[in-house]
Amino acid sequence: MTFDRTQLEQDLRAWIGPLCEAVAPTGFEDEAEALVRSLLADAKGLTYETDNLHNLIVHRPGKGQKVAVVAHLDEIGLIVRHIDDHGFLWIETLSGVFPQQLFGKHVIVKTETGHVDGVVNHINPGRPALCTEMPKDLSDFFVDVGAASRDEAEELGIEVGNPISIQYPTLFLGKGGRMVAGKALDDRACVYQLIELTRLLADDPEGPDFYAVFSTQEETGGRGAIVAAENIKPDIVIALDMSLSTDLPAFPDRKFINRLGDGASIKVMDRSSGFGCGVIADRDIVRGMKAVAKERNIRYQIEAYAAGATDASVMQTKGGGIRAGGIQIPMRYVHSYEAAAVSDILDSLELLYFYVRGL
Repeated sequence: MTFDRTQLEQDLRAWIGPLCEAVAPTGFEDEAEALVRSLLADAKGLTYETDNLHNLIVHRPGKGQKVAVVAHLDEIGLIVRHIDDHGFLWIETLSGVFPQQLFGKHVIVKTETGHVDGVVNHINPGRPALCTEMPKDLSDFFVDVGAASRDEAEELGIEVGNPISIQYPTLFLGKGGRMVAGKALDDRACVYQLIELTRLLADDPEGPDFYAVFSTQEETGGRGAIVAAENIKPDIVIALDMSLSTDLPAFPDRKFINRLGDGASIKVMDRSSGFGCGVIADRDIVRGMKAVAKERNIRYQIEAYAAGATDASVMQTKGGGIRAGGIQIPMRYVHSYEAAAVSDILDSLELLYFYVRGL
């Protein structure tokens, strides 16, 4: 394959809906993994492995350095904690879910036998009981799957411990569909990029010893990436994830991070303190990415933001130390109805491909 931006955009528009709509809350990523395998099925020269934490590792042998590029399969979600006598499901969070995201949302309960639709709401849903303050936690939220009793809910296949995905249809917005919005763009837009990078490198005789890591449980501390780093022992790791786009109404300029439509975001720093602190990207990786972007006229931005973290932060200290960096997609409304610019996704992919191919 060659880097054909027109074809890659066609792929993005065809694949991003199915990728985002795969029901794969953190720890339950099998649907997303199966879809990745299907989209790589015609690529030659690859080997596949699923490790003990269900990371999908795709390897293309090459020359020189061992390079791992990682994008996480999982999404934030909920889990069934209790089924009451009336058939309502009481829930806990599977990382990153806040009360303002939940009122009246469509959800899918993932059971052993299939998907069950439901609606999540609060004990004060508006009518007849008004919710006058934003709830502080999820304890008063429940899911209604239309069951009249616990027995009926169980007949639908629902059990305590089933994961729940919060649903948002995939949409293309603006002139020419310049933006894409949907559920789990964090990180399925980057999963798309890693699929394309793997396909591009599959029949390329040049380039490094390449590992595509489709990781699990990133949203709960990068657990899958830790295991992948220990097993692969790469020389370099590049994490693909989102960066906050702060070009929003009333957002002060002094707090600017990235802007939608201004290109790929090269990570310099993220979470800088506290337990499980983030990454300060390897200086040579940052310089190399900037050089590739300038040489190829790829639009780019810089992320230097002391919050958030990616799989790079948990991988960099394994195996005696791994050089780490990241390429980000600027994204609005993260962990809600997420939105990104199609051009930024493609700019990030172009930078990623030409940087990795040159290693």
